Amino acid sequence: MDMAATDPGRTARGQRRLRLILFLLLTAVVGGLAVGVAMGGENTGIFDGDPPGWATNLGRVLVVLGIVLEVAAIVWAVRTGRHRAARRSPLLSVSWSHRRRLGRQVRRGTPEVGEDPALLAETARQYSGQRWFVPLVAGLAMTSVGQALLGFAPFFVVIGGLLVLIWVVLIVSVLRNARRGEAFLRNHPDLSQQR
Repeated sequence: MDMAATDPGRTARGQRRLRLILFLLLTAVVGGLAVGVAMGGENTGIFDGDPPGWATNLGRVLVVLGIVLEVAAIVWAVRTGRHRAARRSPLLSVSWSHRRRLGRQVRRGTPEVGEDPALLAETARQYSGQRWFVPLVAGLAMTSVGQALLGFAPFFVVIGGLLVLIWVVLIVSVLRNARRGEAFLRNHPDLSQQR
């Protein structure tokens, strides 16, 4: 069992750390914009980039591969019906706070007393069925890197880097939640039989 899933203090520290990182990133972006405005829009070269041939070629290849991967993931999700797997889910009638509480219980692997077992099982099923997002997000990350290489200017590299960071965090989160959802269904077979 994952120790972070069982220790509420450790989870709270991780959430605070993530909030701090996001706050610092937002502060850096807003600060950069403020500096740009203070300079009066002077041409500083931050948007000017003259990419070498290898960067242009690699950027084009990554953009095309990223778009192909995104389209393939979408077509596959539509053909298999995964894109609307949760369309008739009972979770749609539940408030956001209740959904967050259900998700927390599934991620930690500890259902609370008195919680609706069907809702817990549906939350775990949805977590385990979201792996199809990974190729889509990987395609977005490839496209972001390709566009940064095509621009080859400091501004585009920073924005591309931030986007890749966001996509990587999303991929890790989806995969971790899928594992936790599968573990929850495996550890609570009495709940997974109820539909």
